[in-house]
Amino acid sequence: MSATSLYSKILGPAFERLAPALKSIHDARCAKRFVGRCDIRGGGLIARTIARLAGLPIAQTDVPIEVTVNTTDANEHWIRKFGSQRMQSRLTCRRQRVEERLGPLVLTFTLSADRERIVWSLYSARLALLPLPVTWLLECAATESVHDGRYGFDVSAAMRGVGLIVHYKGWLVEHHG
Repeated sequence: MSATSLYSKILGPAFERLAPALKSIHDARCAKRFVGRCDIRGGGLIARTIARLAGLPIAQTDVPIEVTVNTTDANEHWIRKFGSQRMQSRLTCRRQRVEERLGPLVLTFTLSADRERIVWSLYSARLALLPLPVTWLLECAATESVHDGRYGFDVSAAMRGVGLIVHYKGWLVEHHG
């Protein structure tokens, strides 16, 4: 097991104050698995094409979700299964920010936290090596929070001229075994 988790490195002392449901998904264990439910909304044809290129989930209601997190000293590999659809990303700490790679798309976020939630705010974006003006993205953010003692997530992305690309929201609990 790594001595320090990615989120502990980025959030510093705020990590220790997180509620147990938030801390457990972001601790330094090498392998974790979570299950839950979520709702996914998507946009029009162009938005669906963008979502497909980035490996984002398609619109579904009350879909089962399974999340596996594999941690190394340098990064975390997240594999999300929305029903039968698989989405994966790699998270790395870069200059006290989270860098998330989704296929050719790389998003960098600043994190802020209090006991009951973590807020992701888009800092920069690039497609492969090509920087994308953040102003192109009207909204690309995530909130992690605690609902009824469970880990909750709310992730959305929208682009100027395209509208909503994806919005998924739900909950997870740790799956042992």
